[in-house]
Amino acid sequence: MDTPVFSMRNASGQLEGFDMDALESLGKALGVKIEYVKMTFGTMLGDLLADKFDIAMSGMGRTLDRARTATFSKPYMRYGKLLMIRSADREKFKTLADLDKPGLKIAYNKGGLNDRFAHTEFTQATPTGYPSNQLATADLLAGKVDAQVQDSTAAVYMARLNPALAAMSPENVLHPVLVAILLRREDQTLQNYLNIWIDQIEMDGTLAAIRKKWLG
Repeated sequence: MDTPVFSMRNASGQLEGFDMDALESLGKALGVKIEYVKMTFGTMLGDLLADKFDIAMSGMGRTLDRARTATFSKPYMRYGKLLMIRSADREKFKTLADLDKPGLKIAYNKGGLNDRFAHTEFTQATPTGYPSNQLATADLLAGKVDAQVQDSTAAVYMARLNPALAAMSPENVLHPVLVAILLRREDQTLQNYLNIWIDQIEMDGTLAAIRKKWLG
């Protein structure tokens, strides 16, 4: 899945991002080759239980709903939600109330926390679902929607990359959540290892270097 900052494809089609760098470290620690499996937030839990992959990382918010079915490693990041808008609309849209009006469209990536946020916070505007963040952002830039629900990390990162985009009120992060690795409940040995690995890369500076690279 595409989650700006955490997992993305560059112009050459190669995977890159915060979680890609972290997974490179994990592969070396485990002595295995990491094989990437494409997934969507909507089918993620079912695919995990069907053994289509072993762990899920893509800015994975640690939620009680997901914990009813699967389990998580200890967290390695914290973030929340922000609305991404066009820079030209900075003065027009400063709060959720400015966006929650009839006739306005709010883009979101289907099946995950962005989906829930869009349908929880907007009662007058029209939540508009997309199969990927990338497609939602394209329509935002094209003027087909008025804002996009984004992870706070992604909104700030995208605004840095593209001056046509802005994070609305970046100092006011909404719905904060801890980011962790999703895995099956029965994989207790793997969960124990992941927790030790997270502690290790936090202590040896690996995680700090990855944070600085992608988030400044």
